[in-house]
Amino acid sequence: MLIKQSDYHRIYKVIHSLLVAQKADPATASMYFASFGAFILKHHFKLQAVPKGGLAAYNLGGTIVLFADHRDDGYVTGAGETFHCWVEAEGFVLDFMAPAFPQAVKTAEVPARMFQKPVSAMAASINDLGQSGDFFLHAEPEAMARRFADWRGQGLIGDLASIASQWFRKAPKQMQPALSLRDPAGAERAIPLSGNALSGSW
Repeated sequence: MLIKQSDYHRIYKVIHSLLVAQKADPATASMYFASFGAFILKHHFKLQAVPKGGLAAYNLGGTIVLFADHRDDGYVTGAGETFHCWVEAEGFVLDFMAPAFPQAVKTAEVPARMFQKPVSAMAASINDLGQSGDFFLHAEPEAMARRFADWRGQGLIGDLASIASQWFRKAPKQMQPALSLRDPAGAERAIPLSGNALSGSW
């Protein structure tokens, strides 16, 4: 394991809380989870962490979850509108959106769990997801580079990433249960730390 489950959970909760405060849906915000998660891993853990995106397929307790578009030739691709983002760091894959999968996967009972696995544990193909916890990822660098370039052009993104990193503290240090932020109009509001409790890992 690259980071402790307690630290993984804190990273997820910080990002989740900021998304909810911005009225964004954590169940569809993989770019935020990947970018902010990588930013925190670099700053607090000194890890070479890179957000990646493309096709992602997971076996979650027997439910196969696929983030991809079907092409006319029968194949699937992560370069279209349906894609997913994750973090790769020092030979590990971390998906900080995984605890939000219960909200993202509305067709089955999927628990909120940590997803942190060695890249070497990845299945050989999308057809080899036979056991719970199996996964297959295929990055689409060109498509994601375009998406991230457009997305990062929004000034608020960098500010939120910095706020997420400032809020996060490694366990066992105490974390603020809420963060006070000023909106563009100058009004102050408290953002409570929120998110699903974890029930183990995939």
